[in-house]
Amino acid sequence: MIKKVSIILLQLLVTAAGIFYVFHDPKERTLIAQALRHSDWKWLLLGWLCYGMVEALATVRWQILLRIQGIHLNWLRVGATVMIGLFFNMFLPGLVGGDVMRLYFVFKDAPRQRNRATLSVAMDRLLGLLSIVFLAALVVLFRFGWLKRFPVTTHIAYLALGLLGAAVVLIALLFGAVAFGLLKKLPKRFPSRKTILQSGKALDLYRTHSRPVLLAFILTVVAHLAYYMTFYCAAQSLHGSTNRTPSVSDVLSIMPLVNTITGVPISFGGVGVRETLFQQLLGNLAHVPAALAAITATLGFVIQASWGLVGGIAFIVSRRAKRA
Repeated sequence: MIKKVSIILLQLLVTAAGIFYVFHDPKERTLIAQALRHSDWKWLLLGWLCYGMVEALATVRWQILLRIQGIHLNWLRVGATVMIGLFFNMFLPGLVGGDVMRLYFVFKDAPRQRNRATLSVAMDRLLGLLSIVFLAALVVLFRFGWLKRFPVTTHIAYLALGLLGAAVVLIALLFGAVAFGLLKKLPKRFPSRKTILQSGKALDLYRTHSRPVLLAFILTVVAHLAYYMTFYCAAQSLHGSTNRTPSVSDVLSIMPLVNTITGVPISFGGVGVRETLFQQLLGNLAHVPAALAAITATLGFVIQASWGLVGGIAFIVSRRAKRA
């Protein structure tokens, strides 16, 4: 209990510090207010639709992974469960994770297949990590020189690549351990032992279904790109207040790095940290005014949060249906 409270307090502190750092200047706040007043709602609507595509692809991907495990649920149920998971990830960080809620609803529908359902979620997460590694590798290959133009952006790039490098090493070790049957020999007190064992079992099963898994991976990559385009649309919605808006390639180049760093749960949903990263990366590399770079990150998050509210409505409806 003390550990959980400490984590939540740390997240609150980092979130508050990030928000203060980004929005404390009155001149910056005035510029943001002016930009929002003149924002183009058509671009915001397009961004909202882009994020809807993210969750639609997530539904298809998880349905594929569930069916490989022999769990057959209707599309509406899977889609609603994915949205409910998004709601809990967005609005109850550090308390009840979205993955826990996804499993809760699948367990109700398939009570005798709990282990298989857990493995599907583990593989879903693993595909998400692998897709970010893939996209970050493309950024390094084609735009690393651009990222290294300024000391601060260089440091951010190396931090993100360091985190991804550690993830790649862990994945490689996991694959090796699965291949040689070493996971069962892990000590019972080994950190994250249960998660590692679940991921290993998922790999062992899914490697025999290479084609659907490859399709799921491709869908994950496309979902990430749609997510990145949400932030591009948020940036373009502010074009009326400045001529300095980032290009598609600029946004696609920074987002794998931003995703990697905000994926570390040091703030609530990455709020504060995401805005700071946008300020430094888009401000230096794309010459976007700092205030507008920060509010771009916030608008992208708000678009995502609005879809999370849809998940909250789905959760309320499901609860009422159960009581009825």
